[in-house]
Amino acid sequence: MDIITKTSSTILPSRSRYQLRHFVLNAHDTRPMQWRQIVLEAQKLAYDIAMAELDIKKKQIEIKRLAASDDEVDAIEAEERRLGIALTERVLAGARLELGWLEELAAEVGQFTAEQIEADQPEYWRLRLSRQASMDRMSIQQGIGACNLNSMLQAGMLQLEGQQQCDILPGA
Repeated sequence: MDIITKTSSTILPSRSRYQLRHFVLNAHDTRPMQWRQIVLEAQKLAYDIAMAELDIKKKQIEIKRLAASDDEVDAIEAEERRLGIALTERVLAGARLELGWLEELAAEVGQFTAEQIEADQPEYWRLRLSRQASMDRMSIQQGIGACNLNSMLQAGMLQLEGQQQCDILPGA
């Protein structure tokens, strides 16, 4: 296998569909907060895509200017920018794929207003803090770090009894 050929033609998003579903979406305990996280992720990704597209346009203009020169160093700088564009285009393709996956997740989760997200806060934090307390308790019992247990829970490798209830907290 020629790794150089493979890497120059391979499109990889920065996160897999699995990562988005299990470690971005499932990090949140209610649908409104899942929606909020999807929107935040999509906004950042859309901004990064737009900035990368502008960077490509800028580099194309620079290449034209450098190509008009008879200077050998300018020719090398033009080639460097072409290489940069090629890499940026592969990264962009991955980002667009990731953005499509976020759109799929958004369709599954549903759409919520800022008011609905705000109204959800007491329930969200009750569930989240109960889950965290349960992870801490399990961590002590199992000798496995709470963060690892939480990741296992998000990946569906672990289930909490009592559906997020933590019986050691009064009033929970």
